[in-house]
Parts: sequence; C-alpha cells; structure tokens
Amino acid sequence: MRKLIHVENIKTFSSNTFRVILTLHFLFYILVVLAVSRIELSVGEFSIHRLYQFPNVWEFFSWVASWFNILLGVLVIVLISNEFRFYTFRQQIMNGLNEGHLLLEKIYMIIVIAVYALLLVIVSSLISGNITGSESLGFSQFSGIGVVWVYFLQTLAYMIMAMLFAIVFKNNGLAIVTFILYLFPGEVILRSLIFTNIQEYFPAKLISGLTPLPSIFRDQAASFQGVGMEFDTMQNAETALVTSQDVGLAIVYIVVFLSITYWILKRKSY
Repeated sequence: MRKLIHVENIKTFSSNTFRVILTLHFLFYILVVLAVSRIELSVGEFSIHRLYQFPNVWEFFSWVASWFNILLGVLVIVLISNEFRFYTFRQQIMNGLNEGHLLLEKIYMIIVIAVYALLLVIVSSLISGNITGSESLGFSQFSGIGVVWVYFLQTLAYMIMAMLFAIVFKNNGLAIVTFILYLFPGEVILRSLIFTNIQEYFPAKLISGLTPLPSIFRDQAASFQGVGMEFDTMQNAETALVTSQDVGLAIVYIVVFLSITYWILKRKSY
C-alpha cells in the first residue's frame, strides 16, 4: 500500500493539470467568498454580514464550495484519462498490479483532493467567523460544523461519479462533456419527463442536495417576499433539510459507483 501511495503521489503532484485546476478551484472559491462579502444588503434581520458569522458561516461556505465540485470532478477525469492516454495503467498491470490496486490508487487520490477541499472550507470559515463575529474563541464556534462533513461526503461522491465517467470513456474531452451533460441537462430531463415519482433519488439530484441553500435564507423568506423578491421557487428547489436518509443514500451511491468502476476495470483493455 505504501508503494501504491508513493507512485500515485509522483503521478498526481507532478502533474501540471493537477496544479492548475486546483489553483483555479482555490482562487474561484476565495474570489466568490470575498466578492459576496462586499455586497451591501440588509433586509429585515437578514444581512450579508451575518453569512460570515458563526454558525451561519459553516453552511454558507460549504454551499459556496459545492458550486465548484464539478471542477474537482473534471480534475479527476483528466488525471484518470491520462492514465489511459499515457498507458500508465497498462504498465502497472505489466508490473504485477491488479485492477484492485489501480482503483485503490485513485480512491487515495480522490480522498486527498476531498481533504484539501474540506480543509479549505474549515480554515476559511474559522478565519471569517473569528474576524466578523463577536464570539470569543471556544467550542461554541464549532456549532453547526456538521454540515462541513456532509460537504466532504458530497465532494467524494461527485469525484467518484466523475471517476466512473473517466473509466467508461477513457478520453478526456468525451468524459468531461458527458459528465457535465449528465449533470445538466441530462438527469434533469430524465427526472422531469420519465421518472417524476422518484426524481429526488437520482444521484446528481440527491448528491447536490447535500449542501442546500443555507438555513438563514429559509428563516428570512418572509423578509425577502416583503420586498418583492421571488423566493418560493428557490426555497422549494434548494432548501430541503438534509436527512440521515440522504446521507445514507449518498454513501450507497458511492459504493455503487466504486463497484461499477471496479467491474469495468476488470473487463477493460489497457
């Protein structure tokens, strides 16, 4: 296992694509967080400033970070497709590794990227909460941090889904386009036209719903309506509370994606 990790570290961290996409992910996230903080908006008891205070910051920053999970998915697709492009999978098989080892390498890579995303949200939330809030340092600032761990699960699920697309198509461009088109509008069409009675359980719908619109917006819905803002559609579509069933089903999808990926790897030519 140590050898697998060492090899994966060399392949991943030496990749220019890895560094560029992760840098873009970091910059986009920070720029959005900073840009929203510059907005002067106050309606009733709601204000943009409150989004950057404990405990709201945990939900808000996790929600913002979830916008860029598709970028992490693209990163995974590129890294795995390059394994086929440069025949590194084939070389590893010839060196005595099996498909299980190849999958473990990629799971390790995905976990490393997900941990980076998790730490980014935690560190930025702590900095923001302590700068803008009035609470002193202590355990009280960690109230509501559970949403960050759900975001971590969501990030894993997106990237493991992306890995499945990369394994199926092997080609960077085709896998990325198919992955994005499945997320939108592919699954949206399936949910709305074919399987309306089970639309909440489709993978992209369920996984994206793990980080809903922050509860502070739900709490202030009346205030938004009072100033003429259309909030009902957004509220119904994005703010359902995350339940243990949602988390459990996301884990089931992760297991299913990994099982299908392994099954395909066993039958692919390298």
